[in-house]
Amino acid sequence: MKKLKKNKFLLLLLPLLATWTANNVAAQEDSVVSKELVKLKYFNDNNSVQFLMLEHSLKTGKKIEPLKNKVFQIYLDSNKAEDLIAKVTTDNTGKAKAFLPPSLKATWEANAVHKFIAVAEGQEEPAMEVEITKAKIKIDTVAGSESKSVAVEVMKFENGEWVPAPDVEMKIGIGRHGGILSAGDEEIYTTDSSGIATVEFKKDSLPGDAKGNIILVAKVEDNDLFGNMLVEKTVSWGVAVKSDGNFFDKRSLWSTRIRTPWWLLVMAYSIVIGVWGTIFYLVFQIVKIKKLGTSTPVS
Repeated sequence: MKKLKKNKFLLLLLPLLATWTANNVAAQEDSVVSKELVKLKYFNDNNSVQFLMLEHSLKTGKKIEPLKNKVFQIYLDSNKAEDLIAKVTTDNTGKAKAFLPPSLKATWEANAVHKFIAVAEGQEEPAMEVEITKAKIKIDTVAGSESKSVAVEVMKFENGEWVPAPDVEMKIGIGRHGGILSAGDEEIYTTDSSGIATVEFKKDSLPGDAKGNIILVAKVEDNDLFGNMLVEKTVSWGVAVKSDGNFFDKRSLWSTRIRTPWWLLVMAYSIVIGVWGTIFYLVFQIVKIKKLGTSTPVS
């Protein structure tokens, strides 16, 4: 009897416990604070193309959602009208790109350190600021009697002159399908006191284009001082890939119908002949059985 009363008591507590749990979860969800995130990155491609990439997103708990159609003004050094780089609008991925205009060339060349400022439309306070030191990156090859090497030099602008930039981490390798295949055994290489990182090239058998050309790439990513830098150089260190002509003129699966492979034609027609042959055979047997039935005398 006591056990029955105890079970009834537990059954009465279950709805209360479920309600308390649901309210607690809802309260926790309501207490999650949403925060807008703005990132601003500087890019220098081949020491000639310089641009900024702005990313705007909304973070709610662990969920990050890109914010589109958000307008920002990006400035150089100060948020004055004369220092405006561009007015940008984020796309569906929450990103927007801005290039340094020729009108700010004198301002850019005047100082070694610059600050980029992003201000949201309708706001006065900057949403994001990033400071970079002007730098340049150079890639070259060193061909020895028995081996090949890639040398990358990073220089920074300091006190009116270009000086070596030590301790700069980067990827050095071959450009492949949007990524970088390391030229040596390591994934990351670091410049020495002279601003140079040298890598022995160990990918001799890589296929290149028709002339055996491959693209060497050195890439600095999210460096605290220099931002993002990339440099490329085409060299004939690959294996030449020779084309046998127009693939569509040969019998292959991707050619036109009149150039279907023979094996596929034989297989397809064999199936068709087999199916229709079976049908004709069955019809012939039915007709034969019908004739036998009509010609057999009834006793």
